[in-house]
Amino acid sequence: MECLKQQVSSSAKLAQSNNCDIAIKEANDFLEGDLRTKLEHFFKDSNLKKDFEIPPTLVAMPIYSALAKNLNNDDIYHTIKKDSIQKARKIKEFLKKEIDIQDEESLLKFGIYCAALGNVIDYGAQLKFDLEKEKDSLFNMQFKYFDIESFQEKLMYAKNLLYIGDNAGENELDEILIEVLQCLNPKLAITYFTRGQSIINDITIQDLKKSNSNLFNMCDVVDSGIGTPGFIPDLSSAKAYEIYNTADLILSKGMGNFESLESFKNPKIFFLFKVKCSVVSDYLNADIGSFVFLDSSKYRGSYVD
Repeated sequence: MECLKQQVSSSAKLAQSNNCDIAIKEANDFLEGDLRTKLEHFFKDSNLKKDFEIPPTLVAMPIYSALAKNLNNDDIYHTIKKDSIQKARKIKEFLKKEIDIQDEESLLKFGIYCAALGNVIDYGAQLKFDLEKEKDSLFNMQFKYFDIESFQEKLMYAKNLLYIGDNAGENELDEILIEVLQCLNPKLAITYFTRGQSIINDITIQDLKKSNSNLFNMCDVVDSGIGTPGFIPDLSSAKAYEIYNTADLILSKGMGNFESLESFKNPKIFFLFKVKCSVVSDYLNADIGSFVFLDSSKYRGSYVD
């Protein structure tokens, strides 16, 4: 949970509140002792099973709820999210010009790389990002896993795809991959999940509306009802739960969604993210800073933080 402690500390200081030290102490105190009992009490009205494997994203929700209350700020990252979206939108417009010059064989790879580039944006992680610098080396990205063949095969027969979004800003570059997917499978129905409420710098429907996102014109955008920085089916809204369970294919963006969904062993999921912490790095045997496009049906690990 060391990564989470660092995130909380950075978030509290970002708010520039007089209660910063108190908020950090309360967060650290929460992480001590019988964590499962504390979480069961916090999520007492949920459908979480008693033997549920606890991902760090689940722990983040009660901590950030308390943090927001202590700091009197429900959206600490509001300005950062707005700036990230604006910056990514400029890069998206530049990259979209390249779509027309890609042949069909390289088009999907191009879309995946663009979406992966978007995952560089993450103020909740340990590493700083330089999106402009990353853009210049787009096709030199180092992927530990790149299961494009199996994804392409499943995409061909899929009628509907669930795209689970992650951070504010990367949604702009998700648009490029979504456009590519619709080009390769014109009959494909796509649903894009956002977070159910503001937490760290994760994208919400409100963020998309305020930024006049084009996603609303491209696919069905759904508030997942999730208040954690990662999609956990048992905590989602009834609508989101149904969409998740009936999707032919699922594209999960970001490390938080990987941490939340990996234990479900859903063979329909492909994970796409940049490795940003040592725990995930060791678990996947992938260097920090490398990228992953992973077919979950081929990987059967057991992630524990």
